[in-house]
Amino acid sequence: MSGKTALIVGATGLVGRELLNVLLENDHYSKILIVGRSSPGVKDNRIEELLISFDDLANYKDQISANDYYCCIGTTMDVAKSKEAFYRVDYTYVMELAKMSKEDPACDQFHVVSSYGANAQSGLFYNAVKGQVEDALKELNLRALHIFQPSLLLGYRKNFRLWEELAKIASGVLSFFIIGSRLKFWAIEGSEVAKAMFYVALSGEFGTHVHKPLEMKRIAHTKEYKGDNSVTADV
Repeated sequence: MSGKTALIVGATGLVGRELLNVLLENDHYSKILIVGRSSPGVKDNRIEELLISFDDLANYKDQISANDYYCCIGTTMDVAKSKEAFYRVDYTYVMELAKMSKEDPACDQFHVVSSYGANAQSGLFYNAVKGQVEDALKELNLRALHIFQPSLLLGYRKNFRLWEELAKIASGVLSFFIIGSRLKFWAIEGSEVAKAMFYVALSGEFGTHVHKPLEMKRIAHTKEYKGDNSVTADV
């Protein structure tokens, strides 16, 4: 093992849970710090849990440190119930964690799950918030910032989401008719996003980078990331 520490925020969600599995299947990290409101219920000697309310995140600054930060938190309007609550989870919590990573002398990389279509100027509230947090993260000038923009996420969720289930059905039907560049904007497995995050982290590439669906799929299946210059533009 490398002696490195990974931090996962959102380990009970779709991508976070898959990411934890990926990290446990490999020996790159000697310690995996899980920060969140509840335990993912996984037992391993490398796992250390810090169960807290994200509203109190700043109070645990001295207990939070890692070489690689993985931010996989996110909610929906159905769960949040209000725009204010949604913004607090998808913007405020993410930015607080990113600022902590910048002040953490051990931190080398910050990886965050965003969304395809993120645009601060979007008329869609969800896309606008995602775009706003991406812009704010870029302004922090982190040593290494990797933004992952999945489209429709496939995989098991504890909470049933009607619109996502309908979209999955549509994805299966339309995949027979969508060809060429349009296909890459459709669906991606949460496990593929998680694997891409891990293999990108292994590269140790500095700077700010945005990873889109087609690139993530390729990385997940080839287990290889050589940096931006090795990937065909995914736009």
